[in-house]
Amino acid sequence: MEISSLRWSTNLLQRDHSRNNKVEKSSEHGSRQSQITFQVPDTDESPIDYSAISPRDLRALALENYQAGRIDQDTYTTLSEELPTHAIDAQGQLMDLSQVTDETGFNFHDYYRNQLEIAMSLGDTSRANVLRAVMAFIEV
Repeated sequence: MEISSLRWSTNLLQRDHSRNNKVEKSSEHGSRQSQITFQVPDTDESPIDYSAISPRDLRALALENYQAGRIDQDTYTTLSEELPTHAIDAQGQLMDLSQVTDETGFNFHDYYRNQLEIAMSLGDTSRANVLRAVMAFIEV
């Protein structure tokens, strides 16, 4: 009569069982990969009209582009800051901006272009550089 260790035989069974599981898992995974297809939807993104965009939409676009690394922090901060109630355009005329709300369409293209011209005429190079980056973002 031969005596064999039960411990040894259960380990052998477990080892064989684990081998079978690995094979089954890999075959399931392979079949899943052949069934799953990833398709990027076609998008016809129309260019954004910065001459009639709301401040809320502009802030959302600025945040999205900042998180994606397309604009720097100074540009993001400038695009997301609240509009003043009054501003001066490049010709020196006072503009009343108090009626502009988060849902109101506003001409940010002209506003930032005027602010850039004013900064350049005043010799404020740091502000002019930030506004150039803003205009580069808007005119893309």
